[in-house]
Order: sequence, then C-alpha cells, then structure tokens
Amino acid sequence: MTKKIEGGCLCGAVRYESDAEPLFAVNCHCRHCQMTSGSTHLPGIGLPAAAFSLTGDVTWYKITNDRGGTSMRSFCPTCGTPIMGQIEGEELVFLHAITLDDPSVFTPQMDIFESSAQHFDRFDEALPRFPGMPPMGE
Repeated sequence: MTKKIEGGCLCGAVRYESDAEPLFAVNCHCRHCQMTSGSTHLPGIGLPAAAFSLTGDVTWYKITNDRGGTSMRSFCPTCGTPIMGQIEGEELVFLHAITLDDPSVFTPQMDIFESSAQHFDRFDEALPRFPGMPPMGE
C-alpha cells in the first residue's frame, strides 16, 4: 500500500488519514462484517489507532463480539457510509478498505471467519483462509 492512507465517506463529511504501514489487510466474512458492509464480506485494513486521524463526526454502534468483548462500528451520520471498527481496549482501527480514496491499493493477505461465509461468496484460491480469527502477533 501507499505510505499515506487517505479516505472518507460518500458525502465527504468524514475524512481520515494515516501515515502508518498497515498491520494487515483481510477479507472478513464474519456475520457482523457482512451486516455492516451489506455484502458477503468486508475488505479491511488494520492500522495502529495512534497513527490514525479522523475529521468529522461519526456515529458509533456497539455490539458484543465473538470473544465476549465490545466491538464498535462507526458510520457517517449524514450519508450512512460505514468507516471503521474498533474493539474496546485495543489500540487498533479496522478500516473499511472501500472507503479509501484509491481502493485499488488494497490487496488482501487472507480471508478470515470463513466459517461464517455465505455459500454464494467466492474466494481467491491463492489466499490463505481461516475459520475464525487467525493468531496475530505471535
């Protein structure tokens, strides 16, 4: 990916940027990502929260995740574009890759939560797949 990551919502009321190198790039097939994206999966980028800046107001929606913790999803209150997710207590932003100014720079490294994938979804056979969340940082 490019060094500087920039993007925002459909109406332009929310903008973001980061100079950090992404920690990971995935296609997430979990049910929450399906519902958030309105599709079979959500292409997402993990970034350190400390290197991420957001301008404009977002609305947050909290849910209980599969580990029993709290996940938060944000979206633009004007146009409804989903922007990012975070897990309470973690210093990570899960950015929706489709909101990048140039989404063509997104290249997924893996498919996660394959166990929740819809039967009509298609996979890139070259990517590794994980039934849930793979071990990270170990």
